[in-house]
Amino acid sequence: MIIIGIHDGHNSGASLFYDNKLICAVTEERFTRKKNEYGFPEKSINFLLKKHNLSKKSVDLISVSTISLPPKYFLTKRNTSFKISDYFKEQEVFWYKAIYQKKNINYCNLFKDKITSKNKKQYQFSKLKNENDSDGMLKLRKDKIANFFKIEKQKVLFFDHHLCHAYYGYYGLGEFNKKKIVVTLDGGGDGKNATISIGYKGKLNTLYSTNIGNIGRMYRYVTLMLGMKPTEHEFKVMGLAGYYLPGKDTDQICKIFDETLDVKNAKFYYKKKPKDNFFYFREKLKNYRFDAISFGIQNFTEKILKKWFLQINKKYKI
Repeated sequence: MIIIGIHDGHNSGASLFYDNKLICAVTEERFTRKKNEYGFPEKSINFLLKKHNLSKKSVDLISVSTISLPPKYFLTKRNTSFKISDYFKEQEVFWYKAIYQKKNINYCNLFKDKITSKNKKQYQFSKLKNENDSDGMLKLRKDKIANFFKIEKQKVLFFDHHLCHAYYGYYGLGEFNKKKIVVTLDGGGDGKNATISIGYKGKLNTLYSTNIGNIGRMYRYVTLMLGMKPTEHEFKVMGLAGYYLPGKDTDQICKIFDETLDVKNAKFYYKKKPKDNFFYFREKLKNYRFDAISFGIQNFTEKILKKWFLQINKKYKI
């Protein structure tokens, strides 16, 4: 059986499986030369087919990661096209007005300079209700893939974002005879950003999922407030953390993060819930140096993850 795997969100790409074995995987940015490429990975798919002497007709199934993606990100290609200034604009003009002023801002109008004629041709966007119509976008994505491969729509299967992350880790380990704990944690996907599953005999059973495991979002917006590109330059923040020399302000900066998100009984909860993850921390951290801020978020990340993992181990005894 030949299966093509597709991711059409940010960092899009494709993979080829033959009889349940991964043969090849590529990312679209390798071909377009645009970092964090977004959308249908046509060049990646064509590469896989050509390299392995396959026709579209020879493909048996298409497996797509992530069910819910809003049209506005396909139209703007946000992760591909945005500069750091655009991410600040997104926070200050879109999210601030939406969260603090309860205003309804049209995202595509705000970033109309990012919408190219080429982007518009990717899908039949005129069929959608609005820029947030993820259900309609799912249908367009399925239609495009089915038409591209000339395959029946029932052979185009979509899978939950975090389930894909979890199975990647589980199958990568390759140990199926003993029970294993599998966790996921990211900025967000399909309404979740953290999960706990038990893997056994090649199958996963998800025991816990939440959308408030906001470590990834906190780290992302610290990256932005330090003047770097979110969802790309977080590794620089991690590197900067090591240059901080603990001093008088260490306890203060740790407290800013520690007093918000926490874990209990292997579940995330808020001791103090910020209204958002950008403006709240920007105000709290405005008087601290970049290396101190980097240390603060990295220290918080390490402590809360260690705490979570130990609680998971205690709770599930695996």
